[in-house]
Amino acid sequence: MAMRAEELVAEIYRQKIELQKDGANPKQLILNMDAWRHIRAWHLARGIMEKAPHMDYITEDSIFDLEILIDAVEEPLVR
Repeated sequence: MAMRAEELVAEIYRQKIELQKDGANPKQLILNMDAWRHIRAWHLARGIMEKAPHMDYITEDSIFDLEILIDAVEEPLVR
């Protein structure tokens, strides 16, 4: 069963925090195209955070300030 968009985002955040705890400074996120489309559709369906645009952690090309790279991976990979 495929992960829900919320689960994908939570997994990305978990990986980023774990790497930071280990002293790393992650800069990139590798996702497959289907996962990225799934996250984008979910994000767009949530609507615009008009009163708090600075709190929006998903942009056209990043999540949690991680540059998104598209590749044939099974699960998100933060590095």
